[in-house]
Amino acid sequence: MTIEFKPLCDAIGAEVKGINVADDHSDQEISEVRKGWLQYGILLFRNQSLTVEQQKRFTRKFGKLMGPQHPNSKPKIPEHPEVGVFSNIQVNGQYIGARPDRSHGDAWHSDASFLTEPAGGSFFYAKETPEKGGDDTSYANMVKAYSALPDDSKEKLHGLSWTYSHIQNFKLHKPDSLEFSEDEKLQLPDVTHPFVRTHPETGEKVLFVGVLDSRVTSVPGMSKEEGTNFLDELRAFATQPQFTYAHPWKPGDCILWDNRCTMHRGSNFPEANGRRLCYRVTTYGGVPY
Repeated sequence: MTIEFKPLCDAIGAEVKGINVADDHSDQEISEVRKGWLQYGILLFRNQSLTVEQQKRFTRKFGKLMGPQHPNSKPKIPEHPEVGVFSNIQVNGQYIGARPDRSHGDAWHSDASFLTEPAGGSFFYAKETPEKGGDDTSYANMVKAYSALPDDSKEKLHGLSWTYSHIQNFKLHKPDSLEFSEDEKLQLPDVTHPFVRTHPETGEKVLFVGVLDSRVTSVPGMSKEEGTNFLDELRAFATQPQFTYAHPWKPGDCILWDNRCTMHRGSNFPEANGRRLCYRVTTYGGVPY
């Protein structure tokens, strides 16, 4: 069966037809999927049934897998440290994954933007989703957002960077959590990235403002307040409806998104809506330039 791509909307994304993610794919098939991924930014695969091994095998076709992103984090599946678990299910009184209201995923961001080498691809598999819904993820096309900026804004952004502190973000959002040791702090240094990055495969210019919280970010030549406001204005511009798509998850849905040219955010839904069990595998995406 021929692989086909059906656009999800004008802004971003396509549904992939004619492929079973669990299969062992040929180089030609992966090449076809990669072309679609680079064109649309996010790819949706419906009605999939995956083991974590199959999810990792497919994701590995798109880059080197990223392990735990925090030095003091403990993998939810010890034998698969590259797999993140997102769930509101409890076993023996303990949550088996990151709850929606505690994972800080409801802020617009690109995965692992707090690392020197942020994420490339993220492959997310929804095994169980709430029966009453509400478990949506929104995506923004940061290539189109950059292209739509006025020329004077593009000129202002040329050569400009931001510096982000994930340690300060952690203290801001989880003040009652365990303190990082000095060694752990050294593993999470402040990072500096350009406001405009070049996609390493397409060569397109991308607005890169996927920080988790602009309040712990500084911009050279601006006061703290000015830098925060500047980032917030750019993020608000980039997440207007003409640049975004909101996906309502259903069991068996998988989305492969490209953090090098997109931002995304999850939603916090009431636990009464039902059970959620999702898995994410992520690849490295190169140092932004």
